[in-house]
Amino acid sequence: MLAFMKASPDLTPHKPNPAAELVSSIAARLDRPVALVGLMGSGKSAIGLRAAKQLGIGFKDSDQLIVKAAGISIAEIFELAGEVKFREMEQKTLSKLALASPQIIATGGGAFCQDATADLLLQHTLTIWLKASPATLLSRIGNTKTRPMLHTGNPLATLTHLDEQRARLYKKARIHLDTDGLSTYTAMMALLHALDTHLPRQ
Repeated sequence: MLAFMKASPDLTPHKPNPAAELVSSIAARLDRPVALVGLMGSGKSAIGLRAAKQLGIGFKDSDQLIVKAAGISIAEIFELAGEVKFREMEQKTLSKLALASPQIIATGGGAFCQDATADLLLQHTLTIWLKASPATLLSRIGNTKTRPMLHTGNPLATLTHLDEQRARLYKKARIHLDTDGLSTYTAMMALLHALDTHLPRQ
């Protein structure tokens, strides 16, 4: 006859979860939105969404909001109304997001390159520059048809030129984070550690 032993309760005290403690500490100290800036393909949407879920705060993609409001794609806005009109829509959208409660905002690649928009984000949000090599950016982008800036010429050459042209502007961001070679999860953890280091201790 088989005898079944009743498992004894686990009396070992649970070890603290470092990641949970990190997230809790950041969420308690975050007093403004976090704006992710950088070139297309740098991971603003993917990393931002994942970090927002970890922190239990909202996530907004300014490009997605513009598309929803306009009812057409960004490529179509560029084609029908021009870049100037798009930048006006972008600044209006980011103005609302920057003044909202703590959340993570993924900005369009050219948003931080507009002086008025950059000043707005620097004043009201914690800005983080996500950067990666042009080759990495292109591999992440995949389909370039939805990217107006990559419609003509060699996409890699265009990204290389944009990187050289915009780096001095992105450098204005409070935090710089290199995502080259990092998985989305690893980049998200690097972002959380950067926030933890930057935010003042209570």
